[in-house]
Amino acid sequence: MSTTNYGEIYGLLLLQGKSQDQALQVMSAIGTLPIELQDVSAQRSLRAAELKFNYKLYYVDAFAAALAIENKATLVTSDSDFRKLGHNFPILWLKTSQ
Repeated sequence: MSTTNYGEIYGLLLLQGKSQDQALQVMSAIGTLPIELQDVSAQRSLRAAELKFNYKLYYVDAFAAALAIENKATLVTSDSDFRKLGHNFPILWLKTSQ
C-alpha cells in the first residue's frame, strides 16, 4: 500500500467522525495485516500523475493504481472511480456496508 493511501485512510476515518484515538486504533489494526507500506518515489509520483491525467482519477487514487501496476498486483478497493481504468490490471472489488 502506498503511504499516500495509508494517510488517506486515516484522514477519512477522522472525516467520518472517528476520534483521533479511534482512528489510530484502526490504523494499528491495519498494521497487523500482511500489507507492506511503500514510500512515494519520484518515479511513482510521475506514474501516478500520468494515470490521473489519462483516467481522470483523484491523485491519491492514482498512487494506488500506480503501485498495483508497478508490482503487477491486484488492486483491492470499494471505490467505483477505479472502473475508469477498465481492465488494465486485476481489481478485487470489496462491498461496503454504507
